[in-house]
Amino acid sequence: MAPTDDANNRATKAAGSGDADLAQAYRDLARGEQAATNLENNLTNLESRLDAILAALEASENLQAPAAAKAAQVNESPQGTRATDNHDKSRDDTDGNVEKDKKDTA
Repeated sequence: MAPTDDANNRATKAAGSGDADLAQAYRDLARGEQAATNLENNLTNLESRLDAILAALEASENLQAPAAAKAAQVNESPQGTRATDNHDKSRDDTDGNVEKDKKDTA
């Protein structure tokens, strides 16, 4: 038996539908590739910005390191030691006065 016209029409429509599906898949693939390219460009831009920020922070740390070393030297200077000695002496005076007060009341 020979295929009917109805069967031929269905086969033709299926083939046409398959071509349309294939064309749609190709368009989707092209859109996906474009989106991936855009994401890569955005990531590259973000990476360059982060590199610039990191370089600025490292430069800032390099400038602050000598200042911190200078501050440490000031704290180690005789003036810094004198301030500590005066603080200790005032504690001794306070303790001495407290001991005198205890003796006076006894």
